[in-house]
Amino acid sequence: MKIVLVRVDDRLIHGQVAVGWTRTVGATHILVANDEVAKDATQKALLKLATPVGVKATILSVAEAAAALAGAKFGNDNVMVLVRDPQSLLSLMQGGVVLTKVNIGNVRTAPGRERLTNQVAASPAEIEAWKELDRAGVVLEAIWLPGGAVTNFNNVIRER
Repeated sequence: MKIVLVRVDDRLIHGQVAVGWTRTVGATHILVANDEVAKDATQKALLKLATPVGVKATILSVAEAAAALAGAKFGNDNVMVLVRDPQSLLSLMQGGVVLTKVNIGNVRTAPGRERLTNQVAASPAEIEAWKELDRAGVVLEAIWLPGGAVTNFNNVIRER
């Protein structure tokens, strides 16, 4: 198993991920790590329908995903890991997953969330989680589309 991309995107599997990112990084397996979605049969079914033909999709709780990744459960697959928030990344790391680089996509604004870049908003708790990831040495890059402009998110979060 090789982790080819770790992406934070509150939409999880959608057009940009299914077509653009999967092809760009050569993912053969998409792993969604999200506690809420893992318990919701309808959401799981919808995400699997959005997965490209020929690409596997697995939807697990964050703890289950950490155990599967740390245990190299995915054989020879090129795995793209998708989460909705930075706290999930910290939980993956606490579960034994080594993260060196994270791609940050769309994280929408909502009440109580501050816009950090054009596409990324965060609550105070999320900002603290981003700071913890930065202190841990994880490279954080905000990239909307494959081949698009890269924003050094480590620098963005250090300004907060």
